[in-house]
This record gives sequence, structure tokens and C-alpha cells, in this order.
Amino acid sequence: MKDLLDRAKKDSAMSYRNLHIILDAIPTPLSWASMSERRILFVNRAFRRTFGYHESDLTTIDGWIERAYPQADQREEVRLNWQNLWSTAHGGISEIQPTEVTVLCADGTLMATQHRGILLHDIDIAIATFEDISARKLAENMLQRIASEDVLTGLANRRALQNHWEREIAPRRGTPFMAALLLIDLDGFKAVNDLYGHDAGDAVLIAFAARLRESVRIGDLVCRIGGDEFAVLLPDFQSPEQVEQLHDRLAAALARPIAVAGHAVDIGASMGAALFPQDADTFEAVLKHADEALYRVKTSKKGEWQWYKIPQAA
Repeated sequence: MKDLLDRAKKDSAMSYRNLHIILDAIPTPLSWASMSERRILFVNRAFRRTFGYHESDLTTIDGWIERAYPQADQREEVRLNWQNLWSTAHGGISEIQPTEVTVLCADGTLMATQHRGILLHDIDIAIATFEDISARKLAENMLQRIASEDVLTGLANRRALQNHWEREIAPRRGTPFMAALLLIDLDGFKAVNDLYGHDAGDAVLIAFAARLRESVRIGDLVCRIGGDEFAVLLPDFQSPEQVEQLHDRLAAALARPIAVAGHAVDIGASMGAALFPQDADTFEAVLKHADEALYRVKTSKKGEWQWYKIPQAA
């Protein structure tokens, strides 16, 4: 594409009409615009077929960006990319590096694209090209889900919990911020597997995950971190009573037996809790302390909950 446009700029034998014919035949969606006037002058056949828009629908660059890019951060990035190249270079050809942009098509569907741009400063021409990367993004999203989601219950997994911690909790060190990490272990789960089989055990885990989701606040992160062990991360933790309330809600939810293989199964849950940053300020240390608190509950009085250390009043 760059070679073709460079030739068009230098070769007087290639008229704009001939260039339009060539660009219209290219299978890549592209648009042609005047940068100084910021007017869209031409879109090729692949552009019209892919997005459903025609020249009459798109009169200006800014209008296209505002209409077709629904994500505000992407709109701003694209605007800046074009404007920076146009204002800093005074001749020759400049290229906009590949940028992922979600395009709102004329029929209302969204398409993930990779957007590139070429500026021919000497003749005031800007060419934008688009590549449909929807299939690639779908595959990437699927891989991301596999990496961060527990397959059986649909909850976040341990990797997702740690990533969330590093992204949302760790940066809050040294600020007036508190979070609680709760580890929850099912009581009597091994007996379900032994009596009714692993399919029944899976059904219990799925049912428990659903009831755990119903018991937490909006914004709390619920995870299955392995076997019959679950975790809840409570950000913006305000008082120890919140953990007690969660335990009470969960105990009430589990008071209803779980129907498994034609049997009503009674399942309980024990819980250990640790605080950030009072007990520790790293994910591994807070998790370890919550596990120690859980172990004390499991060896003393199952079905209850316990802090790693009793929080001090503020």
C-alpha cells in the first residue's frame, strides 16, 4: 500500500481516477480523506461491504470517528494519532501504527478491527485501512477465560484472584484503604464424593458457588481456588461486622439442603479471614494468614469463622 501511494505521489501518469479504481479493487476496507479539510472523499467496495456505510453517510473524519467508534478512549487515541502525524510532519509519507478499534457497523453490530493509516503530506491525502480481527479477538477472549475462570463453577480462579489483587489492591499500600480476604472450605464434602460419586460432588460445588455469589456484595470477587476451597475478596472493607454478616448470609443459604442424585445433601462451610494491610501487605502473606485462620476453625469448630488476628478498633 505504501509503495502504491508513493508511486501515485511521484508519478504524474497515475491519475486520482486510476488510483481510485485500484483502491476500490483492494479487498481491504479503506477510506480516503483530505486532512486539511478533514473530509472523507472516498471509501472502497470492501469498506462498504464490511461496515455497511457509503460516502454519503460519512462526510468528515471527525464525524466518522464520533459515529463509528463507540469507545471513548479509542476515539481519543485515533484522533491524537492522526493529528500528531499531520501537525508534526511537513512532507513525505507518514504511517500510523496498528491500533485496535471497535467499529460500530451500519446495522448496529460491533466489529473488532486493526486500524492503520498513511498520510501523504505533499498532496494532503490520508488513507485509513481496517482489518477484521473479530475471530482473533474471540479466540483471545476464550483463552483469557480459560486462564482466569474456573471451568466447573464459572467463578474466577486463583490466577484471576492474584491478578486482581496486584491490579486493584497492591497499589493501595500506604493509603487509608482496607481489604479482607476470606477462605471458605466446605464441611462434609468428601463424604458426598464417597457416597454418591464425583458427578454428585461437582453438582454440590456448582450449587455452592451459586449460593456464595448470592451472599456477597456487588464488587466482591468470588473465586474457587481449588478442590472444595473458595475465596472472597472484599475491597473497601469498612468493619469486621461485614465478615460476620457475610458468614451469616452464607450459613442461611446453606441451611437449605442441596439436591444431589435424588438425595438432599446438607453441606456446611468454615471460613478464615485476614486483613490487608493490617495482617500483611502482600497477596501471598494475606492468603497464608487466612488459611491459618481457616485451619484453626476446621480443627476446632467447623461451620464457624475466625480472623487471623482479631482486628483492633480504629
